[in-house]
Amino acid sequence: MIRIKGKVGKKGEIYIPKKIRESVGLIPGDEIEVDVDEGKLVIRKKPSALDLLKQRPLATIKVEEMREIRKRLSERLSR
Repeated sequence: MIRIKGKVGKKGEIYIPKKIRESVGLIPGDEIEVDVDEGKLVIRKKPSALDLLKQRPLATIKVEEMREIRKRLSERLSR
């Protein structure tokens, strides 16, 4: 765990030190998720679509399988 002091501004802004932002890849415009857990703030970078695409896929599917699934869904919806 890295522990570095930050600051809270006059309007309640939370200033995260550059070293911490860089260590998690946080850049201006990124979205974050904030949780409160027993008096502690837990701040996580919300993954972008690009971050998710870079991750290892959970499953793989062949084009033929996708076409079959699409065909079955179309048949269900047309009923």
